[in-house]
Amino acid sequence: MIYYPYLRGRRYDLLALKELSERGEIGPNIIPIIEPVRDSKELQETVQIIIKNRQPFSVVANPQVSVYGLNDTKLYPLPEVNKLDFFHPSAILAADFSSDFLKTVDKQESLLIAKNYELLKVYQNSQLLKHVDKVLIPDEARIHKFTANKSVLLADPLTFVKHVEDYSELTDEFFEPAYWYQQVGGYDGYSDYSMVGHVYFDKGMPSRAIALHLIYVTADGSLRIHHFVSDSNEKMSGQKEKFFEALNKMVIWCEENINGLNATPALKELLKYNNQDKFPGLGMVKKLSLMHHFQLMNRLLNLDIK
Repeated sequence: MIYYPYLRGRRYDLLALKELSERGEIGPNIIPIIEPVRDSKELQETVQIIIKNRQPFSVVANPQVSVYGLNDTKLYPLPEVNKLDFFHPSAILAADFSSDFLKTVDKQESLLIAKNYELLKVYQNSQLLKHVDKVLIPDEARIHKFTANKSVLLADPLTFVKHVEDYSELTDEFFEPAYWYQQVGGYDGYSDYSMVGHVYFDKGMPSRAIALHLIYVTADGSLRIHHFVSDSNEKMSGQKEKFFEALNKMVIWCEENINGLNATPALKELLKYNNQDKFPGLGMVKKLSLMHHFQLMNRLLNLDIK
């Protein structure tokens, strides 16, 4: 089974990918798909490190969010990737789509992200669908019938809430079924937005609460996500105190519930902040949380399951 995590290329998403690639902790069974949002040095350096370590990956040719696709001249141009056998050309089926985006060489496999039924219907008998290797789609039968055995399920398992403090009402919830070790529903591989969710915000929204999120695997192979929310949420101020309120809850819960495969290096690093007086910032917390998810998935996808 191949896992295709879909990331929007925000700074700390990229830093997580960069560090994991340097450590060799992503692996060949995880193929990150980056939809760039900024012409940034972080994006350039991350792609350089990924290439250096020969980590399979993809960069969306026609990003649809933020400003990256608006200017052809880049301050931080990406390295040449078109001839790398571990690069997966990818594009979104949108108004600016071109089949040239998905041209492949040698052992490359192309990825089409197709979430729009009406657009996909136009291409149903096209050469595009005949030659593309994988099509990432939502779990909709009417779309699935166009892509058949090329389908990769693109899911958004994260419950979207209007206010961060609302996660305190969820606490622990189902994240994903055991798609990581068996093909389900005619899908060949799976993809998700991790704990970030599909909704893209160009800038972070201020919140009275801080929530930490932890993805973990259960004994039956399902993934769940636990939410840890701060308590002193009456005012916007006091971010440091709120972080430690949420982190202390995470530490207590992990002592009772997390071990084995779930006890990743990134999680251990995050929990260590509870012994300090330093607030690392929410960006660092996001980076470590994402690293934990990928480290866990790498472990799961490397299990010898009979």
